[in-house]
Amino acid sequence: MEEEEVYFESILERLPKKGGEFYMMVPDEVAAQFVEGRKPARVRCVINGQVHFQCAIRPKGGGGFYINVATPLRQQGKLVLGQKLHATVRKDDSEYGRDMPEELQELLAQDEEAKRLFENAKPVNQRAIIHYIASAKSIQVRIDRSIMMTDRLKAGRIG
Repeated sequence: MEEEEVYFESILERLPKKGGEFYMMVPDEVAAQFVEGRKPARVRCVINGQVHFQCAIRPKGGGGFYINVATPLRQQGKLVLGQKLHATVRKDDSEYGRDMPEELQELLAQDEEAKRLFENAKPVNQRAIIHYIASAKSIQVRIDRSIMMTDRLKAGRIG
């Protein structure tokens, strides 16, 4: 069954502290469809019909929920502070909360120890590894990063 896309409008805001992250508030009635209690929920988001990304709807201190909008996403969509955003979200049913890069998938298929260590890593570390590898533009760099990250797993430097 295809997951429902939920539409909402928000404003690009920024946390007040120095170097504060950019975010958009998610209406409570939208968040309630994905979030259980105050636990972040993994979703696929589209902003203004052009910026597609995987993220979490997170609880905000003092109430409400938000989605972080990182610099590369703002640059891609030419998004500016205070701008009205049109967003859709749907449940992210990917195994790790991010799409697995083919290069890492191949390496893990060939290296049982690395696969076991990756599977046993904390979900936040799995997503960080996947994001780091997937963010490389060239296939060769994704291969190099996959090798480097599996070596770090085997050296016990990622848990």
